[in-house]
Amino acid sequence: MKLKHIIILFLSICFSCSPVKKINENVISGEFDKAINKTIDQLKKTKNKKKKDQYELILKDIFSRSVIKSQNKISSLKKDRNPEFYYEIYLEYQKLIDRQNKLMNISSNSLRFDFKNYDNDHIEFRYKTSDYYLELSKSLISKNDKIAYRNAYDYLFIIESINPNYLETRSLINLCLSKGKDHILLNVLNESNSVIYKELQKDILNINGYDINSKWKSFHSTKDDYNGNIDFYIDLAFKAFIISPERILEKENVKEKNIKDGYTYQLDDNGNVMKDSLGNDIKIDKIVTILAKTKEFSQSKSAKVIAEVRYYDNKKNLIEKFPLESEFWFRNIYLEFSGDKRVLSKKDKRLLKGGFLPFPPDEVLLFNNSENIKQKLKYIIYNSTE
Repeated sequence: MKLKHIIILFLSICFSCSPVKKINENVISGEFDKAINKTIDQLKKTKNKKKKDQYELILKDIFSRSVIKSQNKISSLKKDRNPEFYYEIYLEYQKLIDRQNKLMNISSNSLRFDFKNYDNDHIEFRYKTSDYYLELSKSLISKNDKIAYRNAYDYLFIIESINPNYLETRSLINLCLSKGKDHILLNVLNESNSVIYKELQKDILNINGYDINSKWKSFHSTKDDYNGNIDFYIDLAFKAFIISPERILEKENVKEKNIKDGYTYQLDDNGNVMKDSLGNDIKIDKIVTILAKTKEFSQSKSAKVIAEVRYYDNKKNLIEKFPLESEFWFRNIYLEFSGDKRVLSKKDKRLLKGGFLPFPPDEVLLFNNSENIKQKLKYIIYNSTE
């Protein structure tokens, strides 16, 4: 069947079949691989032979178009003779190979494709890309600049992904990771009139608990063994520790409730028990009012930390500063009562199970701020060291 007949068939099906409409949209926008994937999915789902034949024709058409597009792109890039395009040409050959491998798995006597061998071209541009990017990387590395090391790493990473362990690629990758990294020192300062509890300071300086180290950033504390150059400094300066008084608030309440408490008999004017139409005694619910006095106790105590985060360059020139506050509350509510328990609500009964708790010491409340301080500090670090 000629290509134009296939295209006409393809377009005619589109108006009656929603899946094919979506495939056609991908073809029109040049997304041939998406179109191929969707067509293959439909081929696997379809049981109807007529529809299966139609999808096979569509798949052949899409494959032919995709090959033409890739070959035209490769031809155009080669004519330019610019080594910057080596990697792009390599990727296009990779697409051609991947596409053929995918279709090879579903080819049959009724579904045949005109496959070609691109291995030699693929290998050629794999090495051309590797050699060109390796020279670019070495040129950048020779600048001995952090940004240049990072840019060199990007080229070397591509080489490693397409040509693993090529020449000295891996050793240069390690060099770039080492030389391109910023080292940042985190320090805690006490500018308050209070004593910083050792456990709080120790926890904040535990860099491993922050999960902030990245490919190009390594954080240290004053207790680390790192002896190299520091590129940036971050000071967490505590300005004040505010501890609230221990408070116990009492709230008294009287609760009442009408409940059914047995029954009495309905009497007539002569004092006799009245009967209903079936001859049964008429009973009347006996309603009584029950009472309970409750006393709700609410304990509270808080510790507030006011601090400032300062971000410096390697010469200790201030780049930026950020406020940081954290507050942790101890709260406990419990209930005492006298009277009839039946008047109490579910919440009241739950509070009855509690009781007075000793107020936590100041240092415990302050330490409980630690996790919140670290999360806020981590957020500031992420946004100030980009």
